[in-house]
Amino acid sequence: MNKFFTIPEFKNEEEKRRANILVATQFASIIMIVTIEIISYILEPEHTEVIWQGMIGAAAMFISYLLLRKGKLEAAGWLIAVLGWLILTLDLAFISGIRGVNVLGQVLIVLFVGLTISGKSALIITFVNVGMNLIILQLEQNGILAQPVPLQANYTRWFIQSIYTALAAVYIWRADVGMKSTLFKSQATADRYRALFEHTNDGVVILNPEWYLLSANSQAADMLDYSLDELTGEQFSAWNILEEPDKIKKYKDDVLWGDEIPIFEHNLKRNDGVIFPAEINMALVPDAEGRPLHIQCILHDITERKNYERQLLHQALHDPLTNLPNRTLFENRFQLVQSRRQEEHSLVAILYIDIDGFKLVNDTYGHAAGDQVLMEFGGRLLESLRESDTVARAGGDEFLIILDNISNKSNVSRIADKLIERIAHPFQVGEHLIQITASIGINFTERSNLSEIDLIKTSDTAMYQVKEDGKNDFRFYESGDPS
Repeated sequence: MNKFFTIPEFKNEEEKRRANILVATQFASIIMIVTIEIISYILEPEHTEVIWQGMIGAAAMFISYLLLRKGKLEAAGWLIAVLGWLILTLDLAFISGIRGVNVLGQVLIVLFVGLTISGKSALIITFVNVGMNLIILQLEQNGILAQPVPLQANYTRWFIQSIYTALAAVYIWRADVGMKSTLFKSQATADRYRALFEHTNDGVVILNPEWYLLSANSQAADMLDYSLDELTGEQFSAWNILEEPDKIKKYKDDVLWGDEIPIFEHNLKRNDGVIFPAEINMALVPDAEGRPLHIQCILHDITERKNYERQLLHQALHDPLTNLPNRTLFENRFQLVQSRRQEEHSLVAILYIDIDGFKLVNDTYGHAAGDQVLMEFGGRLLESLRESDTVARAGGDEFLIILDNISNKSNVSRIADKLIERIAHPFQVGEHLIQITASIGINFTERSNLSEIDLIKTSDTAMYQVKEDGKNDFRFYESGDPS
């Protein structure tokens, strides 16, 4: 039943406006007809013709409504306009002899036609009114119709009638043109916004002031792993990881106050639990009175950019051959370890390692084989140490190690022995077994507080002492060693 008493959803905004006015007119006409029927029956029951006239009027309204439901907007409007024109003009003039009040009735008909059909239609029915009024005037002057009182049958009355209806027609015609122009511009703007909303690569969501989602485009739904229906009505926090709740709350408060907030980065959570980085741009859209209407939020997935930035950072801080930390990252790690050591009162050791006679490997087996040995050499160092330790390539065949949280020299000696033993195992490169050894120089922070530069320098000095003493061994730096 409810479905029957609804009008079709017109796509055009202008047609929606006209259909709403037409429905309101139909409803008001039915109320008016029923009221007249009841009053007439009570006051003058002998005039049964009023009942039939009311039934005809009600039937016309019903037929007009059926036409509207079929999408025939103009036909539904013309049916009411013609019926009203016949009642307000011909019925009053020829049957009742009342022609003084039909000026207002004709003006109403012109306004109705202009609002529900078109401005040009209002002009057409105005010309009909003017012509019909002239015909009635001639009939009255020739004695065919009785002249009304107090308005006599003269051209002054006709001119007044014509002026009123003409002014109404011109007004509604210009109003119709203006409304169409405004609606066209509004529709064009809406179409452009809708195209941007639907076809942009970014996710766009519209939030109400309570931060519940009103609408979203398909890109936002895909980005957050929701369907559009699931996403609508969700609260902002449902797909937002509040890593910094105070910061996000400040952004919310600022945007509701109408302040411009900078584009910021934040991790968002998909419906499947996956967390991804996004760039978020929020802006307040106020209503006509300046009050918060909704918040427009543009989401840009920056996963690829972040991965690329991490890749660049990794390349800047790691050796391209062995993928071990380079000298820069080594120094950064030492600063972190050193600051923690001062709090925990532990020792930090630096090991400077140089492969003995590595030039012979390159000359004998080629640089490709030498690169393979360097990569596996770095891997063996990593496998021999803890995760908290750092292995870096200083350049060429030289490597650096940070041993964190060392208790005494004995700990370092055991680790150095383990490294010498692992390095001594032959390296399988293609069909060749390559045997190498290494010399290790060691210094560590004890009572002194040496910088990483000084520790590296002194460890390097100790390493060269090992080479002078026969290689394939390790040695701690002593203050008496030549530097």
